Amino acid sequence: IECNGFRFNSNFDSGNLGKVEFVGECDYSLEEKAYEFNVWTRQDCAGTEFVNGNRTWFYFGVTGPSEVCFIKLNIVMNKQSKMYGQGMAPVYRVLPGQPQWERIKERPTFMGTNGNFYLTFYYQWTEINRPKTVVYFAFTYPFTYCDLESFLDSVEFSRRNADICMEPISYEKMKTCSPDDIYYHREILCNSIEGRNVNLVTITSLHNVTPVREVRLKNLFLDESTPRPYKFNKKVIFLSARVHPGEAPSSFVLNGMINYLMTSMDMPANILRKNYVFKIIPMLNPDGVFHGNYRTDTRGTNLNRVYNNPSLIYHPSIYGARALLLYYHYGREILEVSTAPTCGDPYMDPNKITKIEDGVSDLSLEKQGMEKSSENLESNAVTNSKNYIGDFQPEKKEDDALHIPGRYGPEPLESGLFLYIDMHGHASKKGIFMYGNHFKDVLSNVECRLLPKLISINSPHFHFDSCNFSEKNMYTKDKRDGSSREGAGRVAVYKATGLIRSYTLECNYNTGKKMNSVPPLPHSFDKKTPATLTNPPKYTPAIYEEAGRQVLISILDINNLNPWSRITQSQYRSLSSIKEALRLRILSEDNVSLHREKNRSFHNKVCSNSTTDVHIDHCLVS
Repeated sequence: IECNGFRFNSNFDSGNLGKVEFVGECDYSLEEKAYEFNVWTRQDCAGTEFVNGNRTWFYFGVTGPSEVCFIKLNIVMNKQSKMYGQGMAPVYRVLPGQPQWERIKERPTFMGTNGNFYLTFYYQWTEINRPKTVVYFAFTYPFTYCDLESFLDSVEFSRRNADICMEPISYEKMKTCSPDDIYYHREILCNSIEGRNVNLVTITSLHNVTPVREVRLKNLFLDESTPRPYKFNKKVIFLSARVHPGEAPSSFVLNGMINYLMTSMDMPANILRKNYVFKIIPMLNPDGVFHGNYRTDTRGTNLNRVYNNPSLIYHPSIYGARALLLYYHYGREILEVSTAPTCGDPYMDPNKITKIEDGVSDLSLEKQGMEKSSENLESNAVTNSKNYIGDFQPEKKEDDALHIPGRYGPEPLESGLFLYIDMHGHASKKGIFMYGNHFKDVLSNVECRLLPKLISINSPHFHFDSCNFSEKNMYTKDKRDGSSREGAGRVAVYKATGLIRSYTLECNYNTGKKMNSVPPLPHSFDKKTPATLTNPPKYTPAIYEEAGRQVLISILDINNLNPWSRITQSQYRSLSSIKEALRLRILSEDNVSLHREKNRSFHNKVCSNSTTDVHIDHCLVS
């Protein structure tokens, strides 16, 4: 878009720009003028029948004249008064010259008028004598679809440079290596509606590896040149991000997790890989990300509301994620007959999934008499540890998939799943926090709240008091489209599997409301304790990545597996004391809720009696 000597462009991955209008010259200071522009963001799915009201995300580049000047940009977008009132600022970078994103120096202003919300900020144009220089502005630190592909490529490339075993790799070859070696596998779960990759990454170690590969689930993993990963006798931790395309902080958190899990010399990372298999979908909505949408996919669907009954055609990534979660929970493929329509795209009722019994026998590794391989791996360990990226071996096909009516199969304690976290960004509530599910019994509620509490001990940025575990938050309907959170990942996973540790991790775009005082590490370990600042900083990709690492470290504390646990240095001193504190807090909350319910019932009864009396008096008078 050419406008008064400036050129605006958003024709790139994650770009978003609707239209530009030159307002005129205005005063920046007593001596200096500024060129003023109104810039409209583009609505999600603009130009299609699926256009909707989401238009918070913006990302565009500007080239300008060869003179020093100021530009004033008025971004016309969704109302975000609370976020910008708390000091949120857009980010910018200059290419070539300044590749790193930084926040705008001066605090922006905002106002609402005539039904529009205007975000205003200034930028000093100094890119003279460099006609090809582009200044990019964005809502927050972008992480595009291409960025993800490059990031995953770099993870694999760095592993290659570490003198590791490459494909093809057989089970026999793995048995000759150290069980601590990293196993890394990347495959395409499915393709998006527009054909982009929905990646699935597997990270673990060779402890308890089996000769059996995971089954190629129906309609998924269509690239048969890439084998499925090996199965391991360990529980699965399932991580995902970017179901909402504008929530880029979730990608940085997940990147921090991946980088940490790929650290070979870190003891906690080694223990995590030894005990768990990490299954990671880094970008659930690649089409929405590519098109610069804020909340929906290219069909205007909030994909975090369709987990109960996703369509293979319209919601392939969610269909794939749900199929995987059921596979890891039950230990075998579960074929669900979706009743999603072939036209239109309503949010589905969880009761509209049909499951049919097919009488297939249990195929768990234990019941096949298959021995765990840890002893063999230990005895054949070699001195020089190596890391693995993928492998190739003829896949051992399991029997036909199991069809089940209702929710049958192993109970949660026998589940193959240990933890589910779906990562998000958040515009209004400050800090980093979690949403969990609500349970009728105190013990389950304690277990659900334990991980968030542990994260608050390990991370200065995590706000346990901002977490929400209420039943209401499981079924709240969105104001914009009326869709229920019952279709969100964390609720649907719990409903389908009974998994207690099923969470949404929320990260504010801007900052926190406080800083936790993080206890020191045990004295026997020479590790630095993070300095606690008085005021919370503005969040950056580095802070999000560190938060991801702290979430992983906290997972070890759940079962007292953390060799450098801060719990003993905290006010609680032990894991059992933390659980007891949570139990007492839950009982206190229940008592308050019961008291409120009694008061409400009494109030309603009094009001009902008063209304009856008035009605009788009215009849007598008339």
